[in-house]
Amino acid sequence: MRRLRVLLGAAGALCCLVVPAIDAQAVRAVHPQVGIGDENLQMFADPHFLALGIKDVRFDVSWDVLSKKYKDHYRLKVLEAWLASARADGMTPLITFDHSDRKGQSRKLPSVAQFSSAFRQFRKLYPWVKEFVTWDEANYYGEAIAQAPRRAAGYYLALRRDCPSCTIVAPDLLDVASARQAVPMARWAHEFVHDARRQPAYWALNNYVGANHLSTTSTRALLRAVTGNIWLIETGGIVTLPHHGKVGFALTAKHAARVDNFLLTRVAGLSPRIQRIYFYEWRPVRRHAGWDSALLNYDGSPRPGYDVVANALASWGTTPDCAISTAPPPCAASTGASGTSGASATTAASGTSGST
Repeated sequence: MRRLRVLLGAAGALCCLVVPAIDAQAVRAVHPQVGIGDENLQMFADPHFLALGIKDVRFDVSWDVLSKKYKDHYRLKVLEAWLASARADGMTPLITFDHSDRKGQSRKLPSVAQFSSAFRQFRKLYPWVKEFVTWDEANYYGEAIAQAPRRAAGYYLALRRDCPSCTIVAPDLLDVASARQAVPMARWAHEFVHDARRQPAYWALNNYVGANHLSTTSTRALLRAVTGNIWLIETGGIVTLPHHGKVGFALTAKHAARVDNFLLTRVAGLSPRIQRIYFYEWRPVRRHAGWDSALLNYDGSPRPGYDVVANALASWGTTPDCAISTAPPPCAASTGASGTSGASATTAASGTSGST
């Protein structure tokens, strides 16, 4: 997420691609699981969220979050509270490891032994957490690991060795079009596979660029480059991106809803190997956030994108719990409730649903 402010501007070429019309019939019979990636603790108490029945959630954390060298353990406290809430609500957390947040340490990669030790410490504290992504946006030049696929392979193999019962996902890749800002996904993946001497069963992808340009190019490129399943662990329509320059798409809630619909139809229908889609984010961290791809407004009211997700889940058989909230459109339709966002996925995708 934090990388895309500078990266989206370099992806203008994608806007010139011919985009097929969104077709609800393109969604395959077996649908991907839908999750939310957000570290906002309010989400777990939000009736809008609880009513949807979503059980997959994601948290991005520094690999050394448990280190005693941190002077401020705020991030650790957030992690502890987030995991406690996820567990209490019976949700499945996906943990993505990232560079250190300590001052002066973000470009320093741990040795495989250090990474393994930190992971085993994490597992000792949270043995019930079973799903992990090796590293976040590993092909992006803002990450030191972009030039070290062999080290990344070492981390991946260490995670598999240290927790054979866990689901270990290969490093997350970012779909940046410019080779000046990131190693091309296919090249980085091929080098990683060569160094790991195996094809991982699971890969992770952040496809903001392709999704927001309504293009499947980047996702299809990764599908061709690897043989494993793909989890879109951070994606969604972008609503606000201050100081962004030209990005080639409308920064509005209406377009974001169209993007979300595109992800749940066109992208989800590309291959049965696309197993999960985690939307980032649930709710903006502040009224004028530097990044906003949320399904809710800052005041907690649903945007058209929320309706898109709610309708998709309902059409796939996940009926919302209207006793918790009547905000999901299927609840509003069945109860005649007023005052909800009430935009259908089709309406929102066509850009006619009102929002702020």
